Amino acid sequence: MSEIFYIFEKNIDNMKIQDLPDHKAHYSEIDKYLDEPLLEYVWEVANSFLPVVDFDGEPSESQAPIIFANRYIESKLTDEEKYARYIEFHPNETIDSAKEYYVTRAGLDTSFIDDFFDRKEVIKTLTAFHIDLEKFIYLLLFINDVVEDVCTHPPKRTLSQIEKVNEMVKGISEATQIITKKNGRKNYETQDGFSLHVLSTSLSYFIKTYNSIVEDSDTYEECQAKLQELGLGGTFKNWRELIYDNDVTHDKSDITSPKIRLFTKMFQYFLKNKEADPELKLDFTRKDSVDKLLLISRLTYIVGLGGKEYYERHIMNDKGKYVANRKLSNLLSRYRNEPLPSTIGRIYRGYM
Repeated sequence: MSEIFYIFEKNIDNMKIQDLPDHKAHYSEIDKYLDEPLLEYVWEVANSFLPVVDFDGEPSESQAPIIFANRYIESKLTDEEKYARYIEFHPNETIDSAKEYYVTRAGLDTSFIDDFFDRKEVIKTLTAFHIDLEKFIYLLLFINDVVEDVCTHPPKRTLSQIEKVNEMVKGISEATQIITKKNGRKNYETQDGFSLHVLSTSLSYFIKTYNSIVEDSDTYEECQAKLQELGLGGTFKNWRELIYDNDVTHDKSDITSPKIRLFTKMFQYFLKNKEADPELKLDFTRKDSVDKLLLISRLTYIVGLGGKEYYERHIMNDKGKYVANRKLSNLLSRYRNEPLPSTIGRIYRGYM
C-alpha cells in the first residue's frame, strides 16, 4: 500500500474539517474571504457559474462564496446566536425581524459530512486526484446548497431573455403561417412550406452553433468572446443553452433530475482538468475507481439527491447480470436536449 493511502486509512476515522473563520462579511465584502484557502475550490466554481455581471456584461468576482461562508457559520450557531449576529449586521432590525428572516429560508445542510468521510471509495478517488479533502468538503457543501436554492421553489419572476427566445423558437418551428408587422401594420405574410422550412432550419443551425459555444466554453469570459463573433456579445448575460427539440417531455413535478443535472455540471467543471495519479491507482480494489462520472454519481447519493443505486460501481440489470453503473449517464442522456431550469435563487443571487 502506498504511503499516502496508509496515512489515509490510519487517520480518516478521526478526520474533522477546519471551520471557516467568521469575518462577519456582508455579501459585497469579497476581499474578506477572497484569499481564504478553505474556499479555494468554492471560488473556482462560483466565479464560473455565479459571477457578478455589470450592465456592460463584464463579469467580476462572485458574491456567492461570501453568502456561503455566512451560511456555514450560521449552521454552527444556536438560534439566539444567529439572531444576535443578524442584528449585528442590521442594527436597525429587531429580534422579530431576525426570526422572520430565518423562518423564510432553509439553513445550510451539513448532515452528510460524517457520511462523506465514511465513504472510503470516494475518499480514495479524491486522493488519487490529489484533491484537498477539506477544500473539497466545502465545495460539496456549496454546490449542494446552490442546487437546492436555485432548483427548489424559485421565486416568481418575468421570463428571462433565453426563455423568451425559446418561446419564439418553439412557435416558429410549429408554425404553418408567419405574419410580421411593422409599426402595428402587417408587412409580410406567408404560408409557403419551403419558406417556413428555410426559417425553421436557419434557426436550428443558429441554435446548434450557439449551444456548442455554451457547452464548450470553460469560462463566462470565453463564452462571451465567442458570442461576440456571432454578433451577440453581451446579449445573453445568463450562460445557458437554447432549446430546439419539440419532442422533449419532462415531468414538471420532478425536481430531482434538474438538481442532479446541475450538480453534475458544476462538478464536471471542477474536475475537468484533474488527472489521477497512476501510482495511487495500483492500490485500488474492485469498488474503487477514478471514473469522474461515477465519483459525481456517488456524491449525489451522499448528499441525498440520488438513490443507493447511484453509489454502486456495478448494478444488476434486468437479466440478472452485473454491469457498469450508468444510472447518472442515462439520466443526463435522457434530458440532454432540455436546458437546466433558469431560476434566480432566493439565497444565491444571479442567474444560473
